[in-house]
Amino acid sequence: MNKLQKFLVQIFSLFFGDFNGVQVFLYPMTLFCWVDTNSFLYAATGLLTTQKHFFPLAVFLLIFVFVIFLILKNVSGIFDAIYPLQEGDKSIFWQTVINLHKFLLIIIIAAALLYVVSVFLKYYYDIRVPLKSIYPIAIRFLGILLLLLYGLRFIWTKPFRENESDMQEACGKLRNDYKAHRNLYAVHALFYILMVLVGAFIYNILVLDVLYRIFAWLNCSPNLYFTPPANILALLYNIFIIVIALLLSNLLFSPLVKAITHIAEKLHPHLYLAKTAVKNDETNQIS
Repeated sequence: MNKLQKFLVQIFSLFFGDFNGVQVFLYPMTLFCWVDTNSFLYAATGLLTTQKHFFPLAVFLLIFVFVIFLILKNVSGIFDAIYPLQEGDKSIFWQTVINLHKFLLIIIIAAALLYVVSVFLKYYYDIRVPLKSIYPIAIRFLGILLLLLYGLRFIWTKPFRENESDMQEACGKLRNDYKAHRNLYAVHALFYILMVLVGAFIYNILVLDVLYRIFAWLNCSPNLYFTPPANILALLYNIFIIVIALLLSNLLFSPLVKAITHIAEKLHPHLYLAKTAVKNDETNQIS
């Protein structure tokens, strides 16, 4: 990996690394620190009323953006700037991309089946399924789950990438170590999730209580404005605004992400077991 590639990976790590992005799903209002609320509501209302024929395309574009985001997250996690790029890294990257598309296909099919069932229940039994509540909750839950799983995988495989092991070999070593010490990994995962929730909560307070006041004190507004989705170009512009807001949110959240990830790496079960083994050997030698 040359210097340019290492630089790009480090940039990707700031915007997409570890669990970065989870704050948007946990606290969606933090995204509106960067966008004008009134223009967003106007554009969203247009998508649901006069321009509703653009709504399926808007959903597709948002899913497309999320998939690209997850792929770039894997770029920053698998093609690490610390370790040399090896053939096994490329293999597991493409396998991850394929598995991601399989997972999303299952989710889309499940969402379509749920819609069909809701229509059937409404037509024959007059039972209304609250899809408008179920879909947003499901999207938030799946987004949080995917980001946490990717974050955990990057942390758990890191110690096994020593001695120039590629990502594919590291995953194999991780599976064996996980089977031997399930309880330690479960405790580590719970602690990691707790730290992520606390970090996102702190970020929410910083954005909504501190950052807004700073902007008000400076008498300036960082808001990005949406445009009414009158045509495809306007819709693409609005999607672009969402992407920019997400990148700004991730950049502001990245210091907390790096701090939490550093703590989680220090508490890795494999490192804990290695330190314990060293202490036991020293104790046996003294005795």
